[in-house]
Amino acid sequence: MNFEATADEILQALESLSRNSPLKQIGELSKGEVFLLSYLHSYSGTARSNVLSEALGTSTARIAAAVKSMERKGWVYREVDQEDHRKTIVHLTPEGEAHVLEYRRHVRNALKDLLEALGEQDTREYLRIACRMNEIAAKMHSDS
Repeated sequence: MNFEATADEILQALESLSRNSPLKQIGELSKGEVFLLSYLHSYSGTARSNVLSEALGTSTARIAAAVKSMERKGWVYREVDQEDHRKTIVHLTPEGEAHVLEYRRHVRNALKDLLEALGEQDTREYLRIACRMNEIAAKMHSDS
């Protein structure tokens, strides 16, 4: 098997899927404001801005800009860390939690529709392979 050519085919299929389906929002879960809201939701609604920067793999300046934008929308609020006044703690508001939950519900429903069309057997096989790829990727990451 030519793994390089197969990797290109998989990338092309994933790019096409993300452009041509109601699932394009899934990509948003891994970047930008939606990622930050999801991260805060998953971790008790509170995180230091430097932790958000590390989780997203971007600069603290970009996090500060995103947090400022989300603050204007009423999704988060900031406060100075009382233990270290140089740091900022970001808190998810009830409005931010409602937004991220609605977004996730919308994406989950779109994915559910796609999986129903795919069928049970192919869905189980896809899930098995995706989980296996995650295991291998995690091991490769920890070994490096």
